[in-house]
Amino acid sequence: MQRLSITILLMFFLVTPAYSMTVEEAVQQALQHNPDLQILRLEDGSARGQLEKARLLLISNPSVEGNISKKERPPGEDGDAFTNYGFKLSQEFEVAGQRGSRIAVAENELARVQAGIKDKERVLISEVKDAFTKVIALKKKSGLALEIVHLKEELLGYTKIKYQAGDISGLDVNLAEVELSKAKRDFLQSKKEHREALLALQELIGGSPDLYLSLQGALPSDVPALPDKQTIKELAFSRRPDAKATVFEMEKTKAALKLAKKEVIPNVTLAGFYDRDELRNVAGLAVSIPLPLFDRKQAERKEAYARAEGAKIKSSGLQKTINREVEQAYSDLATAIEEMTLFQKEIIVKAAENLTLLNLAFKEGKVGFFEVRLAQKDTIEAQFAYIEAQTKTQMALNAIEKITGGALK
Repeated sequence: MQRLSITILLMFFLVTPAYSMTVEEAVQQALQHNPDLQILRLEDGSARGQLEKARLLLISNPSVEGNISKKERPPGEDGDAFTNYGFKLSQEFEVAGQRGSRIAVAENELARVQAGIKDKERVLISEVKDAFTKVIALKKKSGLALEIVHLKEELLGYTKIKYQAGDISGLDVNLAEVELSKAKRDFLQSKKEHREALLALQELIGGSPDLYLSLQGALPSDVPALPDKQTIKELAFSRRPDAKATVFEMEKTKAALKLAKKEVIPNVTLAGFYDRDELRNVAGLAVSIPLPLFDRKQAERKEAYARAEGAKIKSSGLQKTINREVEQAYSDLATAIEEMTLFQKEIIVKAAENLTLLNLAFKEGKVGFFEVRLAQKDTIEAQFAYIEAQTKTQMALNAIEKITGGALK
């Protein structure tokens, strides 16, 4: 009984837990745990702090000054020394409406940062879906590779039977054994590639590399409809966060240039003071205005202008990039749909039928080993190519979703 309990405990700790995950769950985990995205989200807090500061009614705190001193009485006079003291309260005020421009800069910066986060999420979602698709495809290829091993084993068995009957030569047996060894090697390689792709997906979604994932999903079996190119382009320009981010960047630079021009006008500092000495009490109001003789915000204005022009160039460049991405993605999807249609209507069905007929003919002694081997080779290549066509189709659909900033409606 004790030995049985120990065995059960060892099995409990040694067996790797398997966790089922869909593509939607993988996307949600990536959005929550991806390190790069978490770092980028910290910028949102920084931008909110700058906006909070920009909304302050006054840009600087009031300043308080005080003084106290002792003055001895002249010789011959009796009494204690005089105590002189005074204080001054001053506050700087903006007079050219800089606060409104500063708020506009901060608001557009916050909107740009938030759009940048959304854009990173858009790219991350596409990367996760591509990685998920790759794992599913490699798992399917691994399963096909295992079926090929069984097929080669079966062929080797029939070959040995025919060899013993004197129907074929020993060379055919040797070739069948070589084919089986190659199939086993290919199966091991496919398992290795599947595991590497799974680890890459786990890293992307922020999961533990020791966690075994059982992905729930399939490659597309139905040929998707080709969407309208103009609709794709319109959605890309209207929904993409990076396109919105460039708009906010331009508005921010315009506000920054306006602020730099307003800052040329000097701020006014008002101060109230009170002084008391042995002869009098003095109270009054002082005004201080710096004279903009040397520093007229020349550097700030040039920098703001350069940033504004740079934002325009960036926006124009992004429009060209989006147009190019739409053309490429549309072409890739059209090609993938055409290829997948060809496979489903002609190649896969005919190759499988030929293999079935030749296997039956080989068992009955009507065809030789080389004819069956050639048919197996054609069918296997067609099945792997079909998986590749399915993968390309799903990747193309992922690219369309990435370019448009979301699923097509």
